[in-house]
Amino acid sequence: MGQERIEIDYDHVDVRRIMDQIKEKVAAEAGGKPLASGGEAAPVSEPDFTGGQGRMRRVLLKLTSPFRPLIKLLILPVDEEHRRTVLILDHTNRRLDRLIAEVERDRRLTREYTKLLHHLCHNLVVEMSKLKIEVETLKTKTRVMEKDFEFLGKREKALEKEAFK
Repeated sequence: MGQERIEIDYDHVDVRRIMDQIKEKVAAEAGGKPLASGGEAAPVSEPDFTGGQGRMRRVLLKLTSPFRPLIKLLILPVDEEHRRTVLILDHTNRRLDRLIAEVERDRRLTREYTKLLHHLCHNLVVEMSKLKIEVETLKTKTRVMEKDFEFLGKREKALEKEAFK
């Protein structure tokens, strides 16, 4: 019987067509038996091994029963070591999970801290700009007051000369 290849157009994948090809191939391998309803191959009855295998298993268990303490003695250290290893790995995984959670929390905190610093710097620039404008305004007012003071000083001298003449 020749093996039919399932053709797949990778540019235009059509799952229904692929499934139909698979069903046809399964039907061909089943010897042309008709497919059951729902597109599945008719169930093949499996041989019943429970009688022979079950009996053989019981016989083997009876034969090995005198050796059970020895088997447990040999397997117990391996089991204990396995349990210890699993516990250590579980503990390590939990610690890793906690550390990952802390790192994520730290990342969020770092982002928030960076945002806070950015806003702080922005506010400092705004306040410094306001203060610079205020300093310039105060310098201008000081110059005006100095001129007024000089004018008042000259006026006072002129009035004193007129009063003491």
